[in-house]
Amino acid sequence: MKISETKKQPCVAIIGGSNFLKKANTLHVLASTCDGVIFIGKLAFQIMNGFGLSVPTHLVEHDAVKEALELIKLTQQRKIPIYFQKDFVCVKVGKPELVEIYAYNEILAGWVPVDLGPVSMKETSSMLSTCKKVILIGSVSFGSLEEDSVRTSQLASVLERISKNGSEVILIGNAACKAFAGKSSYSNQYSVFRNASVAWEFLRGTKLPGVAILDKAFQYNLNWHAIFADPTKPIAVDIGSGNGLFILKVVRKCTDLNFLGLEINRKLVQRCLDNLHQSELKNGYFISTNATSTFRSIVSSYPGDLVLVAIQVQVS
Repeated sequence: MKISETKKQPCVAIIGGSNFLKKANTLHVLASTCDGVIFIGKLAFQIMNGFGLSVPTHLVEHDAVKEALELIKLTQQRKIPIYFQKDFVCVKVGKPELVEIYAYNEILAGWVPVDLGPVSMKETSSMLSTCKKVILIGSVSFGSLEEDSVRTSQLASVLERISKNGSEVILIGNAACKAFAGKSSYSNQYSVFRNASVAWEFLRGTKLPGVAILDKAFQYNLNWHAIFADPTKPIAVDIGSGNGLFILKVVRKCTDLNFLGLEINRKLVQRCLDNLHQSELKNGYFISTNATSTFRSIVSSYPGDLVLVAIQVQVS
């Protein structure tokens, strides 16, 4: 709830790490709910490439170009800022003691970016100064150096400053926490979620197994009389109802039965309910739930007889 709540505005997400394609759905969610997004690490090059800027090709995920363009389009439609690094702290391959500052389009062969450059740090600090909530998820470095760099420590200092001024700062993942390892009070000052993979799944809407299993203790109190015109009719339940085509078709032909679809995908369920509402049929209904754990609770409260259970399975 702390991660997804957006009442504190402006709310900005700082997103690091790599693998844009795998994280595309979650990035879309963050760009849909936050008031701005800041890309650091390797993800920044994917965004720069999407804007048509000249960047080293080996730092671009070419299988995720489409997803990057869709994300940029979303931020433009919402009119929210999308920020990426303009310059980088770079080290010489094989000689990490050699450090130089390069603009994004001037990185020489044999040099690799490892952190925020001074211009990027200044712009990031300015953008964060007015934020009321900041979500930092993913690594803030490129993984080319062993521990924190100077610039990483500066980012940690910026977040520490805005936190003391009343902003809420949330750190997600061990990689994000590394930038604050030298600050003994960070675990008390910020909200810390060390398992980044779980947060990525949660943000993109996945029903986490540990949460789904809690449904077993949840008793559904359904008003069957409001759902069906006659809840005493026998009921047929379709588990994994998907797009609802089966139920939407049979409700018109089998008016002597009530039909209930159980589907974990909320968007599909809402679409099915809208279709039923438009047809004005009162012998069909859909519920978004994990039927594995809630079937007994739902069906046991039904006033009529259960006469059929259909289970949709996918065969490969």
